[in-house]
Amino acid sequence: MITIFNIQIILRIFNLHTMICILKIQPEICMSEFTVRTAEQLPLLLQGFRKQAGLTQAATARRLGITQQTFSALERNADKISADRLLQVLSLLGVELVLREASIPTAGQNTSEPV
Repeated sequence: MITIFNIQIILRIFNLHTMICILKIQPEICMSEFTVRTAEQLPLLLQGFRKQAGLTQAATARRLGITQQTFSALERNADKISADRLLQVLSLLGVELVLREASIPTAGQNTSEPV
């Protein structure tokens, strides 16, 4: 269960992580790959990648041709945006979407039959 306290901790880690990446203190820990298992992970991931790119919401919104308020709502509700818009935002942030088979079968998946 995600609580306000958990979100605050995650945001602090993202902010610290972002500063480490921007200042190139320890570039090997910068976000390079991240496995997304639920749509609810997207808002924090988009925010983290945006900050790592050194972009504000206003700058990102300008590049997308929308207002800062619209982008703020998009970022908060990233789990509900279209795939086309998500790909547009990811491209702007220099992030690509890679799909691959899961290395561990998901619950309820029969491992003896092809999917």
